[in-house]
Amino acid sequence: MFQKNLEFLTEEQAEKISRRKVAVVGTGALGQMAAHELVRSGFEQITLIDSDIMDESNFNRQLYAANSTMNQLKVNVLEKGLKDIRPEAQITVHSERLNEANGKALIGDADILLDCVDDIPSKLCLEKLAEALGIPLVHGAVEGWYGQVAVVYPGDGLLSMLYRTKKDQQVSAMVTTVNVIASLQVNAVIKIAIESENILRHRVLFADLWKGDFSFTDMQKH
Repeated sequence: MFQKNLEFLTEEQAEKISRRKVAVVGTGALGQMAAHELVRSGFEQITLIDSDIMDESNFNRQLYAANSTMNQLKVNVLEKGLKDIRPEAQITVHSERLNEANGKALIGDADILLDCVDDIPSKLCLEKLAEALGIPLVHGAVEGWYGQVAVVYPGDGLLSMLYRTKKDQQVSAMVTTVNVIASLQVNAVIKIAIESENILRHRVLFADLWKGDFSFTDMQKH
């Protein structure tokens, strides 16, 4: 069913992808699109973590927001959608809000952590948990026409530097921004899974979808 992926991946790479466990934290706009792309890319072991439910404010940007899914838990809606695409996929669902106390238990034995949450404290919490668990974190954030992506390995402390002075604010985003940033996140996850060099480590990729501009900012501890 997914043999077309072998036009771009070796059988060994595809096998590595199928064995890697990915935890998606936050199943709103970024999380839904990223999880959707993960299963189509060959990932078969995915954990979904979020306590939120679908509501009308999600229609403009969330892949599975529809009249038929209103007031349902996002993790349950997403699980159903992913299993419809890839029935053999092992989807673990946690309808809880992740925090430092429950984080390790919810993430479990994931190999890669995907940051799709929409507030700064949660992002910094994910960085701490990834550090403690010794696994890479793929960061993503969106706001309007703007988005950013980075890959954070234990010891990098990139998000702590990035968000040192930035204040938290709840904002929405254009669906086009969501799709681009989620795709860049999944591409980074693929490269981690197949052990390929990742150009997003120690730097942040900033995207301005309105201007069509993409730029990098290097960020390393000194």
